[in-house]
Amino acid sequence: MGAYLSSPIRDKESEEGENDAYKFGISAMQGWRTDMEDAHAAVLDLPDGGAKAALFAVLDGHGGAEVARFVANHLAHELVSTEGYQKGDVERALVQAYLRMDELLVKEEHREELKALRGKETEEEGGDGGPMVINGTSLPESLLEALGMPAGGAGFQIKLVRSGPGGRGGIAIDDIEEEGQDSERSGATIVEVVEGEEAEEEEEAAGAGGEGGDAAETSAAAAAAAERNSKRKREDKKAMEVDAAAAAGMHVWASRGMDKTATEVDAAAAAADAPGGGGGGGAQQREAEQGEDEEGEVPEDERTPEKGDDDYVGPSAGCTAVCAVVRGGELYVANAGDSRCVLSRAGTAVAMTQDHKPMDTEEYARIMKAGGFVADGRVNGSLNLSRALGDLEYKQTKELGPEEQMVTAFPEVRRITLQPGDEFLLLACDGIWDVLTNQEAVDFVRERLAAGRTPKEVCEDVCDRCLAPDTGGCGKGCDNMSVVVVLLKEWTTPGAAHK
Repeated sequence: MGAYLSSPIRDKESEEGENDAYKFGISAMQGWRTDMEDAHAAVLDLPDGGAKAALFAVLDGHGGAEVARFVANHLAHELVSTEGYQKGDVERALVQAYLRMDELLVKEEHREELKALRGKETEEEGGDGGPMVINGTSLPESLLEALGMPAGGAGFQIKLVRSGPGGRGGIAIDDIEEEGQDSERSGATIVEVVEGEEAEEEEEAAGAGGEGGDAAETSAAAAAAAERNSKRKREDKKAMEVDAAAAAGMHVWASRGMDKTATEVDAAAAAADAPGGGGGGGAQQREAEQGEDEEGEVPEDERTPEKGDDDYVGPSAGCTAVCAVVRGGELYVANAGDSRCVLSRAGTAVAMTQDHKPMDTEEYARIMKAGGFVADGRVNGSLNLSRALGDLEYKQTKELGPEEQMVTAFPEVRRITLQPGDEFLLLACDGIWDVLTNQEAVDFVRERLAAGRTPKEVCEDVCDRCLAPDTGGCGKGCDNMSVVVVLLKEWTTPGAAHK
């Protein structure tokens, strides 16, 4: 599920850079989504002892942009500071740097930075899309038994609700009524797993409409809660400078945040409605139920907020992370999540990553071992990724190491030796890969490079190509989009894909 704007934001944050070994372009576009949560980073001058090392990364945020932006700001500095990098072991260094990101996120010293990177205050009432509902038939038997539900879960649904820091938890049960049906005829029961200050309200509402109660009172209470949940405060995103990287002598191109506020979106829509403006839907936002949920999306009402001042446990947001490091003729790619990196080898797409999903055999086994479950393809019915940076609520099993948690930041690292004919790298978030296959993306980029387009222009072309004309489909082309194209100048066959 996801909330969409009435018309897409096509403005792009684009950058480019070049030295004697690499030429890169970056473009990021908010698109149809109500927030821009992607981030990116590029460094052409990693300390390398003459090995011409460079780093390129795409971070796809969920639950907020702050973790993605934080990683964009700090990843390069932490990478070169690792023991692995100092000893020339880039694969080990990437693992250490990814795990280090989670360590930094919980440090009190970074709390204010993360708040500034978030760029808006989220009210405790949170989300605008209503609680996530999971079919009981998709839950493991052990959880059904714990909830007192019949084997198989047929006719039942689970509604997951989290709200309010510091509140007590609880479980409330209510009947679901379909339009035009009473509760007895609907045959469906909803179990609300409630955390926080709204637990009492939910339980009271359930009591009012439960056995012998008035269902209308329950509906009114639920409507009132939903109205409170729909309130938000929005502020412009704040730019953050990369002080740590600058101190290390590196120049980092890092995303500064460009998502539009509600007011800006309304103004843009009004302008679009003017004669010759290209249409639009005015100030209204369109919320669409997708056939296929956003990759990695955590519904806002299901995010666990940061604790109070005396119990800070880090941000609730998370991000995917795909990072390519080129050093000494070797390409190293670390990945956690479903963003991707592809190498164009004489026009053939070479996948340097694989997506990490909860239903993958290895990922599923780790999730279950850590005490979690998978429902509707999501970890604990919420997160559609099995590896990510941040998402700290899924990393609280203290007897397990970081690589064994339900959701782990431990990256999969692949290495390949570059050779003549290796033309370019393409890194992108799933907003691109939802629309294009690896080979289709390489073909698209290669054709435009050969026509004389710069890497930055090609990245912008990719975003435009993948943007859906409307939100009436299954959600493909409606996500945030970030693309990085890196020309490997030393390895490209003259006259091949680009000049």
